[in-house]
Amino acid sequence: MTLMRSEPNPTSTTPSEQRPGVVERFTLILDAITAGPDRMYLEEITDITGLPRSTVFRLLAQLIDQGWIEHRSRGYQPGPRMYTMNRAKDHSRLRGAASGILNELHASTRGVVHLTVLEGSSVYFLDRIGGAASAAIPSQVATHLPAGSTISGRVLLAGLEPERVDALMRMSPRRNSQTDLDALHCRLSRIRQRHGLDVIPRNACHMAISSVAAPITGPNGAEGAISVSCVGTVELSNIAPMVRSATRHISRALYSDGHRQSTSTKQSPRAAIGTAL
Repeated sequence: MTLMRSEPNPTSTTPSEQRPGVVERFTLILDAITAGPDRMYLEEITDITGLPRSTVFRLLAQLIDQGWIEHRSRGYQPGPRMYTMNRAKDHSRLRGAASGILNELHASTRGVVHLTVLEGSSVYFLDRIGGAASAAIPSQVATHLPAGSTISGRVLLAGLEPERVDALMRMSPRRNSQTDLDALHCRLSRIRQRHGLDVIPRNACHMAISSVAAPITGPNGAEGAISVSCVGTVELSNIAPMVRSATRHISRALYSDGHRQSTSTKQSPRAAIGTAL
């Protein structure tokens, strides 16, 4: 019997020429987002990955639904799930801009002052300035708490679209019923009506702690939040404008040209708080 030698199929492809699998396509997109600038447009991601535009758009939508990527008016950016996976995200610039004002705010209010950021469905405590009331307030630096259960977490959630809040709550290890979500959205709506400010009087807290919180906002939304917690009887109507003034001062330090100017031309943290009294 004569064996016929088969000729190579000119239309066959080598493994390197095959279309990338689903996991590889997702990886290409995530790599492009993490290695690129802060915001990327669809066309930029398409060019970098070499994938069809329709494929990139479809996969981006799935990544947004799962919290890996966020879409803002200026493009796509890493989402909260990516930040949760990367605990080493650098907040040194925010902490540096806030350090002086946190101490002044504590000196003026005698309360415990917190600097927090949103990481996934949790709020992360970057800094804490305490005092005589410190022992009565159970918070610790470098720890996470559910965002929906803390005053600083709620002011950060209030800066997001309701659909984004729902997505984050689905990521939370803490199970939230529909009743819980409805109650949270009601609270966030009230915070938005107060332009990001939240106030909890002493009689509304089971630990008899009064608290005020406000977000530190930038061009792309809330970058963090400041909260002040006090024990005993305090006038929250006096503390609230001080917290608001502190967050605005930090925002200016982070994003205005004044951050690079000589300190002799800037308003001091104490003067900034003083204007709120």
